[in-house]
Amino acid sequence: MSGADGWDADLLREGLVARDFTDDGVRLRGPVPWRGAGGAEARARVEIEVDERFPFYPPQVRLLDPGAQLEVTFHVDRAARPGVSGNLCLWDDAWPADIAPWTDPDELLSRIAGWLEQTAAGWPGDNVCDLERYLEADPTMFVLYDAENLARLKGHAVRTRRGSTSGTVEVWNTPHRLKKRAGRPGFSRADRQLAWVEDLGQLHRPVRSWADIHDVLGEQAASAEQLIAAGVVNLVLLRYQRGDQQSVLALTVKYAADEIKVRACESADTSSSTRQMRAGTMAPQLADVPIAIVGCGAIGSFTAALLFRAGARRLTLIDHERLRPGNVVRHLAGLEQVGAWKTDAVRNCLTAIDPAIDAVRALTTAMTSADYAKLLVQHHRIVVDATGSARATSMLAFAANTTNAEADKAVVTVCAQRDGDVVRVDRLPARGVEIFLPPLPALDDQNELRENGCGSPISRTPPTAVVAAAELACCVVLDELAGHRKLPTSVAFVSRPQPEQQYTHIGLVLPGSMPQDQVVK
Repeated sequence: MSGADGWDADLLREGLVARDFTDDGVRLRGPVPWRGAGGAEARARVEIEVDERFPFYPPQVRLLDPGAQLEVTFHVDRAARPGVSGNLCLWDDAWPADIAPWTDPDELLSRIAGWLEQTAAGWPGDNVCDLERYLEADPTMFVLYDAENLARLKGHAVRTRRGSTSGTVEVWNTPHRLKKRAGRPGFSRADRQLAWVEDLGQLHRPVRSWADIHDVLGEQAASAEQLIAAGVVNLVLLRYQRGDQQSVLALTVKYAADEIKVRACESADTSSSTRQMRAGTMAPQLADVPIAIVGCGAIGSFTAALLFRAGARRLTLIDHERLRPGNVVRHLAGLEQVGAWKTDAVRNCLTAIDPAIDAVRALTTAMTSADYAKLLVQHHRIVVDATGSARATSMLAFAANTTNAEADKAVVTVCAQRDGDVVRVDRLPARGVEIFLPPLPALDDQNELRENGCGSPISRTPPTAVVAAAELACCVVLDELAGHRKLPTSVAFVSRPQPEQQYTHIGLVLPGSMPQDQVVK
C-alpha cells in the first residue's frame, strides 16, 4: 500500500471519475444511487476526500444532498465547520487496513448507499452509546462519576470538585441542597460549579442541542434550565439507554443570548464494576479465594499486583524487610515508599489500583518455623513462595506435602536463577505420578554484588526477568484455581541457554519434555 498520493489513491480517484464523479484534485463529488423509504429510487450527491491517511483509513465522505427526504440520525461525525456536513461513519476501527474495502470504488459507493438506507429507516435500535459524537466537543474537561451511585439520583443538583489530574472533574454522589441568600436574590456562593443529574430514559433519536434535551425531558427540564441560567449549574450528566445498554452523557452548559449552549465532555465511570471489566473472566471467581504471598520483594510484589489486578482480593502479604533504595529498580513500589515495610509498600501500591483493599492483610514477619508454614497452608487456598530463601521454601514444601490432600491446598514456589536467565515455578504437592524438573545448581560467583547494610549478596536478576517470573507464577496459580490443572508441577522459562542439557534452548522447559532419567519424582 502507499499513501494518498500513491497508486491506490489514484486508482480510487480514477474509478470514481469513471462513475460520474468530478475531481478538483482534492475532493471528488458525484452521485450515489440508493433506495429511500418504501424502496423508492433516489440519487444522493456526496463529497469524498482522500487524505494522507488513505488507504489505512477510509476516505472522508460527506453528504451534500440525500436526493430524497432524509433525517440524518445515523452515525455521522460532528461537522468540521459550519455549513459542512460531518463525515459519515462507514467503517469502524475494527476493520483492518489489509482488507480495506474502501479502496474499491464499488465497495465504497455500496457502503454509502447502505448508510443512506439505514439512516432512512431511522436511528437503529442497537445498543451503541455514543451520543458525544453528535455534539460539539469540550476537550478541556474530563468528567468522572460513579454510575452505580449516580443511578439513585434524578432531577438533582450535586457538587463537583477538581480531580487529581489537570482538567479532571469529579462528580459527587449525594444531592446538594441549594440555599437562597437571605434578603437578596440568587444563590449563595457555595452553590456554584454544580452538576445536574437527569435521566433521559430510552432514546430513539440522538440529541444535538439543549432543545433536543428539553423535548425529551419536557417539564422536568425547567429546574435545570433555571439553575443553568443562574450560573449555578455548569455541568449536566444525562443517563440514557440504547437497547439494553446504559450510559451517561456529560455536557458543559452555558446560558448565553437566551439559549443554553451545550458541549460534550469525555467522561468515565469510576464504579467498581467498570474498573473490574478488564480484569479477565476469572475475576469474580478469584475475589473470595484466600491467597498468601510470602516474600514481597521484587517477584512477590509483582505477583501480588498481577493477582490483584486479575481480581484476587483476599491477599495476605508476608515479609519482614523494609524497602531499600536499591530495591526500587525492580520492585513494584517507588522511591516515595523507601523505608516502609515491603508488605505495606505493596499494599499501598494495590490501593492505587483499587481502593477496596480491606481484605488485603500486610504481615511484617519472617517464615521462622514449619508450624507457621503449615498454618499458612491450612488457612489459604494458595501460598505463593517468592522468598528466594532455601529454608523458607523447604518449610513451605514440608507444609504442602504433609497437609491433608483432601484439603485441596497448594504451594507455588517461584524464583529466578542464573541472574534471571532461567525463571522457574513449582507447584506442590505433586499429584499421583507427577514429576518435577531437576534443581538447577547455583554457579560460583567470584564477583558477588554487595550493598552496605544488606547481609546477603544481591542478585543480578534484571527487572524483565522479575516480571517474567511473576507472570509465570500467576499462570500456575490461575491454572490451579480455575480447576484446569493443565500445567505440570514444574514450569521453567529459559531466556539464555545454559550448559545443562535440559536448559540448552530458549523457551519453556517442562518435565514431560525431558528424558525420564533427568526428572525428579
